[in-house]
Amino acid sequence: MSEELKNNPSPEKDKKEEVKAKKPVEGEKPKPAAKKVPPKPQIVVAPKEEPAEDWQKELIKKLGDDVEEAYVSVGEFNIVLKNNENFIANFENIKQHGFDYLADISSVDYLKFEGAPKRFGLSYHLYSMNMNRRLRVKVFLDENEKVPSVMDIWKTADFHEREAYDLMGIVFTGRQGLKRILLPDDWVGHPLRKDVDKVEGREEYTAKLVRKLREED
Repeated sequence: MSEELKNNPSPEKDKKEEVKAKKPVEGEKPKPAAKKVPPKPQIVVAPKEEPAEDWQKELIKKLGDDVEEAYVSVGEFNIVLKNNENFIANFENIKQHGFDYLADISSVDYLKFEGAPKRFGLSYHLYSMNMNRRLRVKVFLDENEKVPSVMDIWKTADFHEREAYDLMGIVFTGRQGLKRILLPDDWVGHPLRKDVDKVEGREEYTAKLVRKLREED
């Protein structure tokens, strides 16, 4: 056998040695494969346009430096406001600008998404009855960051704030009666948060509910 073959074993021999090295030792548990963590999806943002109407420009000017962003998207005017000491005064100005009806407050948890400035987002959907205009005001909040209640400005905020508290755990200050509205008072946690396990902390509540149903049967 030539010196070259001695120093360079065949590929078949290398392959057998590799398989032999990978073969698990008897009684030894194979190590689980490392889980690949998928990248966080990006937030889908609709095309934005500069506000062009006079009333939009006037409102932006009235709110001043507390406006973080203002744009028109899908035909609706959006304003992103800072959550600071001027929060209530800014919403009072918005109402004086003609937006006399608060239709809804929606909440979003951006924990598993890339691109949001903070973890939570609140959207206040406002409507002007006289002018037939719509406005969406957005506010972003960090974990455990509280936000002032607007219930004294629009009474309809009562139910909407309670829903955001109940399902997302967002706390609204400066108001009374901030309690659950959809779930029982003894429910554990806030089910729309992205980090909540579907069954975590529910055992005691479920057992209590089963006992109650059996007693009523």
